[in-house]
Amino acid sequence: MYDRVPVIRNLVALSPPTLPDTPPIEYVEAAAAAGYDAVGLRLARSPLFPYYPVVGNAPLIRELKVVLASSGLSVLDILSFYLQPATDLDSFAPALALGAELGARYALVAGDDPDWARLRDHMGRFCDMAARFGIAAALEFAVIRPLATLSQALRLLSELGRKNAVVCLDPLNFVRGGGSAALLRGLEPRLFPYAQISDGVLEPGEPDLTKLGRMSPNQRRMPGDGTLPLRHILDALPAGLPLSVEIPMPQTAQLSAREWARATADSTRRFLDGYYRAKQEAR
Repeated sequence: MYDRVPVIRNLVALSPPTLPDTPPIEYVEAAAAAGYDAVGLRLARSPLFPYYPVVGNAPLIRELKVVLASSGLSVLDILSFYLQPATDLDSFAPALALGAELGARYALVAGDDPDWARLRDHMGRFCDMAARFGIAAALEFAVIRPLATLSQALRLLSELGRKNAVVCLDPLNFVRGGGSAALLRGLEPRLFPYAQISDGVLEPGEPDLTKLGRMSPNQRRMPGDGTLPLRHILDALPAGLPLSVEIPMPQTAQLSAREWARATADSTRRFLDGYYRAKQEAR
């Protein structure tokens, strides 16, 4: 074990991509056993990950509520809501309703449409729908999709003018898209109520802004095991914000869901403790 530094303790949530093949109940139980504070729940289908339908499954929802209540875990966000050219926004309403029922604060949104006007329209309508359920729409930009950079995300939110529209920053996508901690300083803290945390490595020649929107998938690592300036990024974000852990298990690891959840939780806490210890010693 390791000593914890009681300076600031971020709420740390397990995100579904960390255990993509794990069914919902087993996933929540793994998060609880690992010592996470919260979870994200996959309530909408993603084109990138396995999907275990929860919406409309009354017995599963009852069991999920019992497991969440007994574990003490809160629900940080629900995911992933892909805004694509043929998106049927009304189809998202049941997932948002269930997310609100489970106490989710954010719905993670992906901008997967090259038509800016249509993406803006869909995002605005999604924000309005989420607002009816008391949920904020957290826009996640990614270098593999048309909405690839922080500047694009901020432009979209500015044009929308919705109070419940925010950004969920993924450090690896941020850096691969040319972002740096300096770009975050001075931005409105309200726009960054929580963030993802993982480390990772860039491809040779990256950041390469000529390839935005069509880059290869991310290569993630445990916090501190990659090449990202995670400490500088945390310095530039609001202090103590909730952090969502997205670190899929390497194929070579071959651990159980509980073992991998524990490994990611411990690694993240260890990194954060070291980060806050260094800040304390620098004073």
